[in-house]
Amino acid sequence: MIDPLICARAVVFAATMTAAGAVFFMIFVAEPACAGAKAGASVLSTVRVQSKWIVWTSLGLCIVSGFAWLILTAAAMASRPAAEVFSGNILWTVLSQTEFGNDWLARFVLAVLLAAAVAASLPSSSAKPAWLNPVSAIAAAAFAGSLAWSGHAAGGIGLEAVAHPITDILHLIAAAAWVGALIPLALLLGAAARATASLPIARAVVLRFSTLGIASVATLLLTGIINSYYLAGSIAAVVTTDYGRLLLIKVALFFAMVAVAAVNRLRLTPRIVEDASPVAVLKAIGHLRMNAAVEAALGAIVIIIVAALGTLPPASHAQHHAAYGSVPADAAFVHIHSRQGMADVTISPGRAGTASATIHLADEDFGPLDAQAVTLTLTAPTTGSKPTTRIARRDIDGDWQVDGIALAVPGNWAVVVDATLSPNKHLLLDAPIVIDPAQ
Repeated sequence: MIDPLICARAVVFAATMTAAGAVFFMIFVAEPACAGAKAGASVLSTVRVQSKWIVWTSLGLCIVSGFAWLILTAAAMASRPAAEVFSGNILWTVLSQTEFGNDWLARFVLAVLLAAAVAASLPSSSAKPAWLNPVSAIAAAAFAGSLAWSGHAAGGIGLEAVAHPITDILHLIAAAAWVGALIPLALLLGAAARATASLPIARAVVLRFSTLGIASVATLLLTGIINSYYLAGSIAAVVTTDYGRLLLIKVALFFAMVAVAAVNRLRLTPRIVEDASPVAVLKAIGHLRMNAAVEAALGAIVIIIVAALGTLPPASHAQHHAAYGSVPADAAFVHIHSRQGMADVTISPGRAGTASATIHLADEDFGPLDAQAVTLTLTAPTTGSKPTTRIARRDIDGDWQVDGIALAVPGNWAVVVDATLSPNKHLLLDAPIVIDPAQ
């Protein structure tokens, strides 16, 4: 059965990439390429109108599918059927008191701002205020990058809390600049190919898009490696978890897209730019448009996979379940390691509601670590949440237990273990832990 949440996320991601990509294409490729060309005004006017409708249609889809995403998420957080989230203050609580809700509101404002900027910056005439391009580009980048707070990047601790969101933002912007610009590219090349006088515009467009594509692919590759470091964990976890296997498929599709792009850059672009025969140039343009459609189709599949990955626990978390056979299947688990010692924190059941925590302490050689007292601090993934600290009790096996923990919402909770080893020595460990929605 198709998961409605994955469908909503996929439409939001696809529409966001398309809207932002169309804006990037117009500002950084189409307008500079058409400037000064004899046939540029006609081609640019046509593509501006087409891009305007692409952006507005995509933003409309973002709002509709984003509202569905909000309903489904609120229902999961409140452990209610979707039809019941309109009663009471459930929706407002999610919007005002959770990171997801705050991001949803910010994206709605950005969508309105982007729609207004596009309305002003894509008129039928070429004249427009100089400040509109920077405003449109910044709004498009913010709109695409804001999706970072809807995924796993928002749940980091320490350095990860800064580095991971930044790389995810850059990853999303680069994806929009490449994949989201493919449809406008095909449309402009089609408009330019209708007349021989417009072929210089096609040449300039291809060169500019090639530069944009190279920069985007390099950014995607670098940020993808960093994101995988935080989310994938070990090679074993990548191979043995659903998250890891989907990630491998995503990577394979990415390199397939890069292969198609390489053909465009190394074979078709030289033919379009250097060949003196209009017939040969038109043929190469046709092949390039077809390849752009193939890249867009592969990109759509990648977006669906990204939508599914956001609903799964990262492989870096799931790998600990495989390493520790005693971890219950429905529990949340995190292994926190430092040079002074380590802690295995198991929260069972690992979903929103009431749960119990077990803390196993070990030294750097995985031997028993004796502690005089242990406290567990949990912070919910909601804006303004206050940490809750509980004193753990030691059981007969030497582990530390905390019962009756209230996990109000699902998401990436912050965990802090404070173990008193001696009157003047503490072991302080912190990490995120994934809590699933209530069943």
